[in-house]
Amino acid sequence: MTRPIVRAPTVADEVYRRLRHELLLGSWPPGTRLREVELTERFEVSRTPVREAVGRLLHEGLLESRLTQGVQVREPTWQDALDAYEVREDLEAKAARLAAERGDDRDKETLMAVLQAVEASASEDEAVQVEADLEFHQQVAAMSSNAALIRALETISGHVTPLKVLTRDQNANEVTTKQHRAVAQAILAGDADQAEQAMREHVGYFRTLLIDRFQQRAPDSVTADATAAVP
Repeated sequence: MTRPIVRAPTVADEVYRRLRHELLLGSWPPGTRLREVELTERFEVSRTPVREAVGRLLHEGLLESRLTQGVQVREPTWQDALDAYEVREDLEAKAARLAAERGDDRDKETLMAVLQAVEASASEDEAVQVEADLEFHQQVAAMSSNAALIRALETISGHVTPLKVLTRDQNANEVTTKQHRAVAQAILAGDADQAEQAMREHVGYFRTLLIDRFQQRAPDSVTADATAAVP
């Protein structure tokens, strides 16, 4: 049997991996300008791999480019969070429902392996925990076997990932762990109603956390209507 061709990691891949890790760790405050020359010195590489890595992170939404300020760490607003999570809750809940209805034995084995990796990440740093959490949600989406839904979730991830940096300390807590297990158990049992409800509770929990974080950072940015909209 012919082995698949696997592309070897490039310098740009490594710069991307390391820079993304630092962004997920919150190493730079939102709004911090990242200058190309400083990144080349930091990673001891030329400008080309830095540009490639930055381009990928701009596409993912962890960085943003402003005409007068250059490339900087994405600084999401409360409105960004409200917009993203209104859409995310419905999309993720639908993905969980379809995963319960359509997931086969191999899918379920993979989901359990991903869940175990999520729980094991509790002993790692917060960036690893965020990565593990993202992988869990990606696996649920993949199990939906709905290409349009998967694409929609991939699109919304560009808005959600920078918000996850704001709640990175909550991915390994007891509540989140129980919620992940509840979602996984419902999917494994083929209980579509429970899978959908469990996912809604999980996403809603993090939406509430975001409200708290934005209120702490800039109380005037969170309107009374937005606060009341969260269960």
